[in-house]
Amino acid sequence: MINKEKIKKEAKQILDKFASALKKVEKEHDIEIGVERDEFERKESDEKKYKDKDFKKKFLENAPEHDDDFIITEKGNWK
Repeated sequence: MINKEKIKKEAKQILDKFASALKKVEKEHDIEIGVERDEFERKESDEKKYKDKDFKKKFLENAPEHDDDFIITEKGNWK
């Protein structure tokens, strides 16, 4: 029969050794995440992007459930 306590103890030892080894690893440099842009804000335009006047109607008709101007969705779960 497998001794669960022995397995837990060995796993903890392995993780502790790995953690101490990681502490010894020297970081090369800090990595900056992001993009530098001259203009970082979008400019609003009066021009309509979608010229289809029935877009909203078609969009709501395609939705399985909708309430006035909003589609009704459900929150997904991790499977």
